[in-house]
Amino acid sequence: MAPPAIKMYDQFVYDSVTTRIALQKEESQKPESERRQDIFYFLAEARDPDNPTRPAYSEAELRAESNILIIAGSDTTAISLSGTFFYLTGDPERCDKLAQEILSTFGSVDEIVHGPKLSGCTYLKACIDEGMRLTPAGPSETPREVLTGGIVIKGDYYPAGTIVGTAAWANAHNRDVYGDPEVFRPERWIADDKYGGGREEVARLRHNFYPFSSGPGNCVGQKVAMAEMMIILARTLYSFEVRRAPGSMLGCGKGFNDRDRYKLVDAFVAVREGPEVQFRKRVVKRG
Repeated sequence: MAPPAIKMYDQFVYDSVTTRIALQKEESQKPESERRQDIFYFLAEARDPDNPTRPAYSEAELRAESNILIIAGSDTTAISLSGTFFYLTGDPERCDKLAQEILSTFGSVDEIVHGPKLSGCTYLKACIDEGMRLTPAGPSETPREVLTGGIVIKGDYYPAGTIVGTAAWANAHNRDVYGDPEVFRPERWIADDKYGGGREEVARLRHNFYPFSSGPGNCVGQKVAMAEMMIILARTLYSFEVRRAPGSMLGCGKGFNDRDRYKLVDAFVAVREGPEVQFRKRVVKRG
């Protein structure tokens, strides 16, 4: 028997997709420009390449795809944002540094939208990258099947059909790559010889950093996810002062040396608790 929360989620997905299927049928006679063109629209309209008169996906397959997209488009960003807030609220100096970048870039919260200004917030992007490094949404390995001809990985040969993978959490905590992997240090992602590691150093780190996977199987929604996280974090810090709830250990590791680490449990996606944070409306003074 599935837990009540799982049953509730499954029902939510079923009802949502049922409603969306009905809308797809209702709008079928409208001009394409007047129809709701979301991801579901393109899945439902896709045709079988071997028989263009038939849809590419059955109703059961549409429901399965929708379930995956809901998880991939919500849990992952929520995990990354939770980790980023955990580490920022554990480092008030860096949290203030990020807030100052946001406050000096935007004149009002309504200006914080996807565009050049937001993309130019270097420290904001670095904080999110560092949050994703320390809080991988999928901490275990993403399995890949070795293709015909086999492959050599770190000097060992693996024949075709072998399932291989690397764990994102292990990659993120590789001391040979990051030096101080347990430390939340957004500056490591900034190509600045004074405050960061320089272009060559950042390029070296990025060679090991694939929070959205890589290759043809990487995350199709990564640009949307980054835009979402940048907008959410920027709007939150523009509008509010934020701090960890005094005395709260929610989300912290249990060991003495783990109190500054965000605890993750691997369940395909990362399962976590907290952090418990407090918000106070920020008073923005303009000259």
